[in-house]
Amino acid sequence: MKNKKNKTFLHLFLGCDKSRKILECGFTLVELLVVISIISILSVISVTSYKTAQIKARDAVRKSDLIEVSKALMLYYADNSKFPDSLEFGNSEVGFTGADGTVYMRETPQDPSYPIQAYVYKTNISTFNLFTNLENKDDSDCKKYLNLYLYIVDGKRYCYGVSSPNTILRDW
Repeated sequence: MKNKKNKTFLHLFLGCDKSRKILECGFTLVELLVVISIISILSVISVTSYKTAQIKARDAVRKSDLIEVSKALMLYYADNSKFPDSLEFGNSEVGFTGADGTVYMRETPQDPSYPIQAYVYKTNISTFNLFTNLENKDDSDCKKYLNLYLYIVDGKRYCYGVSSPNTILRDW
């Protein structure tokens, strides 16, 4: 009796009638290939979407980091009437502090893709510019002219920048 129930269940599971042997039941090669193809296409689409989402997330972090650093630089300027000569990114020990010990940022940010790329800070004491490259080259904030990044700093090209309110972005 047990064997009859198991045989009936297997026949139903494999989609064949009771007149055929269990070894003759199953899927054809074409059916299996179609299912494998559909699964492959869906996995490629999901991996591509995941990578695109990661790139956009890193770019959002870059933009946010530079805006936060610019706010800290403006606070420094309000206290000292000048911008700092240099700024070290990724400094978690000291952060961004003034000569009197005032903390403007507890930890200065670092590019998510560091050391492949890094943030750049340039100043002439009364103005500043911050630069980075975005991974998503189609981003509306990624400035290009004739497929070349717009800003040139120390011979390297950058497509995104933030400047002090009293100036515009420029080459260095």
